[in-house]
Amino acid sequence: MQSAVRVPRLIRLNLFGTCFAITGLTLQNAFKQGFTDCHSVTWRGTWRPGYMPDTARLTITLVYDRPSRRILGAQLISTHEVAQSANTISMAIQNNNTIDDLANLDMLFHPDYNEPFNYLNLAATEAIQQEAEEGYRRAIFNAQGSLGRTL
Repeated sequence: MQSAVRVPRLIRLNLFGTCFAITGLTLQNAFKQGFTDCHSVTWRGTWRPGYMPDTARLTITLVYDRPSRRILGAQLISTHEVAQSANTISMAIQNNNTIDDLANLDMLFHPDYNEPFNYLNLAATEAIQQEAEEGYRRAIFNAQGSLGRTL
């Protein structure tokens, strides 16, 4: 039986010029909370285009429930400030959004500041690709949960 995800707590730590931000559940804590079929994906890239003179590496681990595809948590690390991105994930968790919702979330784009797809979109897209490669069919959802059908 799956537990309801409590309102996520956002933890932000800046240590030696590196920002760590955590929201929701880690994969280990998701199993402890009763999610028996959860998974995670780790996306690595930069927070803005590589041709910019001051971009930084970024790592995101996105935790989600496989059957419902609901986002359960995320951990972000970069020398760039990533706490606001953790806030976005926190809101997605509270609204029962899925990896599909996050992959399609419309984010601000400006060529001097970021890629055409935000790194949160890319992390969710990687989760969708991982599920497809492992043979999981995409479910049809809205922000309130499953509509009970699969594609």
